[in-house]
Amino acid sequence: MKKLITIFALLFLTVGVFAQTAKVEGTPETLKDNLSHDVLEFIMTSNVTNEEVDNSAQYYTEYFTVDYNSESHKATINFIENSIKSRRVVTRFLLSTGVRSVDFNDKNYTIMEFFSEHLE
Repeated sequence: MKKLITIFALLFLTVGVFAQTAKVEGTPETLKDNLSHDVLEFIMTSNVTNEEVDNSAQYYTEYFTVDYNSESHKATINFIENSIKSRRVVTRFLLSTGVRSVDFNDKNYTIMEFFSEHLE
């Protein structure tokens, strides 16, 4: 029984270590302003590399481009067409870079909660 509990504990710790949180700075008003200028910015975790961002972003060039600054860890998404569909595709990009949640306005959201409440 101890082994089973230990295995489950290790499993949960492993999942927790790999679940990454991105951050969106500012307020809902600044987010809306950025979106009105076809831009969305995320502060990625420090372990995300240029290569990971580039590899993930290459699949979504129909919807947006991504400029990543590895020093500040800021991913700037520039929409080709600022539509609901393009914003939804951002959720796929985040998932492909290992992000599972978003911190915004002193609240932690799952990616889909963030999309539903702020991008839709």
